[in-house]
Amino acid sequence: MRILSVLIFLLPTIAIADVVVPADKVENSVNVRLEADTTSDVVGELHKGDSLPLVQSTEGWHEVELEGDATGYISADWTRVEPDPVDEVVEEVAEEVAEEVVAEVVEVTTEAVVEEVAEIVEVAEPEPEPKPEPIPEPEPVAQDAGKVDRGYVAKGSRSGGLGNSQIFDDGNRIGIGTREPQQRLEVNGSIQIHDQNSNVAGLMITQTSGDTGYIMHNRASTLTIGAGSIDRITIDRDGNVGFAVSRPSHPLEMASGAHVTSGGVWTNRSSRDSKEAIEALLADDALAAVMQLEPVSYRYKAEQGEEYIGFIAEDVPAILASSDGKSLSSMDIVAALTRVVQDQQRRIEELEAKLEQQ
Repeated sequence: MRILSVLIFLLPTIAIADVVVPADKVENSVNVRLEADTTSDVVGELHKGDSLPLVQSTEGWHEVELEGDATGYISADWTRVEPDPVDEVVEEVAEEVAEEVVAEVVEVTTEAVVEEVAEIVEVAEPEPEPKPEPIPEPEPVAQDAGKVDRGYVAKGSRSGGLGNSQIFDDGNRIGIGTREPQQRLEVNGSIQIHDQNSNVAGLMITQTSGDTGYIMHNRASTLTIGAGSIDRITIDRDGNVGFAVSRPSHPLEMASGAHVTSGGVWTNRSSRDSKEAIEALLADDALAAVMQLEPVSYRYKAEQGEEYIGFIAEDVPAILASSDGKSLSSMDIVAALTRVVQDQQRRIEELEAKLEQQ
């Protein structure tokens, strides 16, 4: 029994772990992603010649261990699974050592057995067996709680310990994927808002007054941007953009009815229904305004590479200027020119009629 106990105690218990290494076709490294998806964030790299411990394999992906008890996913198309070469060396050395130790134990134990048998033969009466001592209950082993760096939110590991999560909290700002957040909440990477229980997914921003700004997307593939709890900008599935228009029918459409056509022409709303105080423009007023116009060539300060011809808002007559004196409407100038041309044409026709009578 003593020999058997010694042999069982000395048997090696080596567990060979598998590792993931880059495939032969990899030149430099393979990306490790947060999820088993090629669009997921990259959380690490596996360089050629290195390896990462394998957690489990799924269809097309291997889950591998990273630093800090984190895991990631690496494409099975660019990697392969192999036994850990370190564990193989350990197993071989352990087997050699075990063989040597077992041989010595057998030799020593054999001598001890012979001596014990000789002692038993010399003793006339067997010695009473000692009462077995009570086996003390093992003291509970305190589980290593792990180490969590200051500022990080703790994350439980598979072994039951704790480690750093991707969430960092400095007491005033929270960072996800970053330990230097500059705002109340900062995310290093992409954010997905997915509402599985309704037809709308969105981001809501509410002030203490109750007014809400928002960005929402619905099942009709329409994106809406709101401010003051009112829809302000709408982008439909065809790419049409409406300002205060919920269903724009033009590439760009304003609430006033002005819009840009599919051909790229800006079109003003000019319906009688939208106007009041309509009066005919007097020919003399139109002529006086046109005669005061001073055409110039110029470049915009923000667009140095292009030259234009036109007018300066501050220099045009009041009848053609906007109320703030900083902008012009081309339709106003066209209307004045039209009245002048009409009046001149009328006079030409009168002169021609007089000449024919002579």
